[in-house]
Amino acid sequence: MFKFNFDVEDGTEQSTDVNHTAPNNEPHSVQAAVPEPFTELSLADALNSLPSKISYSSITIPLTSGGELSLPRRDLFDARFQLISQNADDPDALEQPSINERSALHFLDAPSDLVPLVYEGGLKTWECSLDLASYLDGISSRFDVSGKRVLEIGCGTSIPSLYILHRIFSAPPSQNQTHIHLQDYNASVLELVTIPNIILTWYLSEAAETFRKSEERADSPMELNISEKLKDAFNESLMTYGVNLRFFSGSWDTFDLQKSCGSYNLVLTSETIYRMESLPSLTAIMRSACNAEGPKGVDDYLCLVAAKVLYFGVGGGAAEFVQCVRDLDRGGTVETVWEKTQGVERRVMSVRWN
Repeated sequence: MFKFNFDVEDGTEQSTDVNHTAPNNEPHSVQAAVPEPFTELSLADALNSLPSKISYSSITIPLTSGGELSLPRRDLFDARFQLISQNADDPDALEQPSINERSALHFLDAPSDLVPLVYEGGLKTWECSLDLASYLDGISSRFDVSGKRVLEIGCGTSIPSLYILHRIFSAPPSQNQTHIHLQDYNASVLELVTIPNIILTWYLSEAAETFRKSEERADSPMELNISEKLKDAFNESLMTYGVNLRFFSGSWDTFDLQKSCGSYNLVLTSETIYRMESLPSLTAIMRSACNAEGPKGVDDYLCLVAAKVLYFGVGGGAAEFVQCVRDLDRGGTVETVWEKTQGVERRVMSVRWN
């Protein structure tokens, strides 16, 4: 058992203890686990699998430019209820749930637990994701995301991407096509929290103002009815604002850039450097996603990593990440662009690839 010493409380989840190895009572052992393959999750299928209503709470992000931004996140107890309800009408599923379902149900009960190759913490909002969103706010005047290709690696509750979407949906509609791709090890994380959070961010934005006024609110203030009209309005807004969303699950080793249509202008990741064993695959996918093999100008891409300086008990941290970047074939350099030195030390780092 080790502690990440996180400050963020995610709704009803209060634990900050994180297991690095699977205890005997977990649904399956780490040793038996096989890395998940690269898979794309259809947005249409994910929308159709949502329940008729979801509940949410908000999280506050301190902005570099001043002030605060409140973003909505789906409640984890609500996600757990969805999983149970989906299996309620299928006796076979209840008696013999799939590995993914067992993992999701277990970690919805204990969302801080990390089990390599099984569950990588995506159901919980880790505090460095807020740091990254805040940093993006600080550079928004000189780095325009509109018309760019964005990849968030290990997205989980996707706070940095939610910040970007909030900005897009708060601005006038654009003819630019902005591609925002989100990757997480667990497909269940994308289905249960990532995509619902994106819908909630849209619904509470200026882009959905006309739809909100046209609907008679039958739900409570912190609940959202997922109607067919809402799905249609959401998809229409994506087209109006030029937002192309894609979702990928699986291990970093299997990520297929050809299937995701090439390199990216903005590559983001937070709280993903905690385990030494995964650093080579993480740095490799980041380098490939930035298309570091080709000639690049200073403004062609931005690669940002938000993390704690040290992750006690698992060997990962900022120094180990920097060394891994340097050791990678035709590696790169890492610059700290933001840091917090009091309490648990945290950084936002910018990577330039050779």
